[in-house]
Amino acid sequence: MVESWEYPEAQGLYDPSYESAACGVGFIVNIDGAPSAKIIRDAEKLASRMKHRGACSCDNDTGDGAGLLAAIPHSFYKGVLQSEQDVTLPEPGRYATGIFFVDKTHHQESEQLFGDLAESHGLKVLCWRTVPTDRSHIGEVARGSEPLMRQVFVAAGEDMDDKLFARKVCSHEAGESRCLLLVSGGIFQYMNVE
Repeated sequence: MVESWEYPEAQGLYDPSYESAACGVGFIVNIDGAPSAKIIRDAEKLASRMKHRGACSCDNDTGDGAGLLAAIPHSFYKGVLQSEQDVTLPEPGRYATGIFFVDKTHHQESEQLFGDLAESHGLKVLCWRTVPTDRSHIGEVARGSEPLMRQVFVAAGEDMDDKLFARKVCSHEAGESRCLLLVSGGIFQYMNVE
């Protein structure tokens, strides 16, 4: 059953007369800024209701992806890293996290390169983890080229103030295995890329 939906009435800066049907971006926000897992579930629901979320490959099951940008779920990561690796995360703002999309056979090289780069900038790699995935909903073409997703957690150096730490974490491309890393101390970005 598809729920009906209508544009809201004009209010504040929003005017429905500016709406048009086209590819683009959708936003779901919690306007009061309170952290909530519900917003992630709402975004997933929104994406699942969109017939066209990107180009389709020859198998009609492989698309060009969709992304999600959210605040770092500190309490979730704190629990996962403590139970999986006995790692204690620093307070929010004193660490950053990011995802490497790497070749399954060469990820150690990329991780070493990043570790050396981080150390040269006074940062400490706390740990790496393999991101859990569910392959049951991706197409055959995507399955054949699916990268290994490795997540890194990086801490600020002991003498590093918050502003300097924020400048040290950034997007970076490194190594022959063409890994892409998105590291941030405030937001977590997941991009489903193929």
